[in-house]
Amino acid sequence: MRPICHLNLAPGYRGGERQTQLLIRELARRGYEQRLVARRGGELPRYCDDIEGLDIRLVASNPVAAALAVRGSKVAHSHEGRSTYSGLIANWLFGIPYVITRRVVAPQSASFLRSLAYRRGTVVAISRATAGQLQVRHPDIDPVIIPSVPAGFDVDEAKVAEIRNARPGKTLIGHVGALDNSSKGQSTIIEVAHLAADLHPEWHFILCGDGKDRARFREEIGDLSNIEMVGWIDNVGDYLQAFDLFVFPSLHEGLGSSLLDAMQFGLPIVASKVGGIPDFVEDGVNGHLIEPENADQLYGAIDEVLSNEENLAAMSARNIEKAKLNDATHMADAYETLYREITTQV
Repeated sequence: MRPICHLNLAPGYRGGERQTQLLIRELARRGYEQRLVARRGGELPRYCDDIEGLDIRLVASNPVAAALAVRGSKVAHSHEGRSTYSGLIANWLFGIPYVITRRVVAPQSASFLRSLAYRRGTVVAISRATAGQLQVRHPDIDPVIIPSVPAGFDVDEAKVAEIRNARPGKTLIGHVGALDNSSKGQSTIIEVAHLAADLHPEWHFILCGDGKDRARFREEIGDLSNIEMVGWIDNVGDYLQAFDLFVFPSLHEGLGSSLLDAMQFGLPIVASKVGGIPDFVEDGVNGHLIEPENADQLYGAIDEVLSNEENLAAMSARNIEKAKLNDATHMADAYETLYREITTQV
């Protein structure tokens, strides 16, 4: 049996890599033979080394090396930008059909090779916003929309109790994401923490994650005691279970897999009205949508959600139900169908 070959050359382990792992794991559960072509020294392989039937091949971080490792596969699946070209090259060299999943809406410079890769392959977008952005730049493609899914994090109730007991009497307002203000907009959360310091001393903000703006955020936080950065954490599920509310004031976002994780844990959400977020957060129904970089709106939305316990409970219940309709099983079903379609066309 020829394997499904997944390509992901990212150096770290962020939302896109987690989605890659979730898909591989679910397809392995269904008995598929698979290969993962990943960057040598990258983090993704260690999250996948326990998956049965997965052949992990480590390569230099260039598209040609990755393309050569695709040889012998039934279908190739490029999960991030650099490996887009690997799918194209493998198609040229070996005639292997390929899928490209695009997760971001950020503008891309014009590129003949990228346009060619999109035209020769099958393009998947994770949200309507991502699909729209792709079609603006590449009007001759028609992306298939397959959303990202929650990670299904484990929970240790003892650890959850530790998190809450360390902050007694506090309403925990959480965020999970790379510390990168140009993308995730955490400076707006810090502004709200300053606004709430005297008016709502019970509010306590927790930023989970690490990234290039850590030092900047420390400076912006100053001597505030109602907000903390806990750094990179492995027990994301414990924190999500401990939170009372999830805030996600991104400046741009293809979808935001952390948002889906928060929904699975039944957290009411206050998020920016950007990218693919409105595909999942309906204003006033399962959360509130605000304009990015607007601390007053974020503050007001948090206050509105937390001041109405009945509405808080309703939003929580709706998010749990919405998350059930969008899990790894549904994502694998969609890709399984897509793989069958493109391989029968060869």
